[in-house]
Order: sequence, then structure tokens, then C-alpha cells
Amino acid sequence: MAQLNIIKADAVKPQNIRGQGKEAGQIKRIIATEKFFFNVDEINPGYSPHHWHRHTKYRAEGVEVDYPADFEEVYFILGGQGVIQWKTDSGEVREQQVGPGDMIHMPPDVVEHQLLNNGSEPVRMAVVGVPPPRRTPV
Repeated sequence: MAQLNIIKADAVKPQNIRGQGKEAGQIKRIIATEKFFFNVDEINPGYSPHHWHRHTKYRAEGVEVDYPADFEEVYFILGGQGVIQWKTDSGEVREQQVGPGDMIHMPPDVVEHQLLNNGSEPVRMAVVGVPPPRRTPV
């Protein structure tokens, strides 16, 4: 029988947002298994945790990240204000303000999108992705 895991917040070292310095905010990868990952991200005003992207494949900082075709992701906004932007199939940009208690679900094959902190305080959000992308050093 498997044992449960208790992960204390202060035991997790924060990481800089990919490709940005600490001034942009930080990500805490709380847990990552073969089936899912769970992060708590804190994004400072004027920044984005992930600029325009789709969940396909990219290279950054010495790794290649390959998303499974059935990858889904959820952002649950814990605090702060932001705007989620997405592109329609015709390329039109749409957006919606989000704040505490709002959830953003990115289903498989989601359109190109990004979240921006357009508020005056950090956006704090819980992030879950299933199944996790494969990371390969390059």
C-alpha cells in the first residue's frame, strides 16, 4: 500500500520563471509524478508565467519539453488580478480578466494563449497539469 506524502511549503525551493529573472516572479514545483504536476506560481505585476504558447513542444534553457497530445492544464487563481488572452482559430485575440477564485482550464489541443499580470500585486495561482510533459536535456 502506498504512503501519503506531506510536502511542506518551505521545503520547496522556488525557481525563476522560464527565461526570466527573479523580478518576474517564481514557481514552486510542489510535486511532479508520472501522472501529474502541481505548482504554486507567483507572478509579479507586468509579467507572464508563459508567453504566447500552445502545449506542443519547445526548447529552453538546455531542455526540450514535449507535451503529450492529451495534456490538460488548470490555473486556479488564489490572489491578484490578471488577464488570460487566447487566439481564436482565425487569429483574433480575445481576453478575459481573472482574479481570486477563478479557474482557467486549458483542454487538450488548446489554442495559443498566455496569462498576464496586469494588476498591482502578484498573481498567485495553483497550477495542475496532466499528464506532465516530457523534459529531455539537449
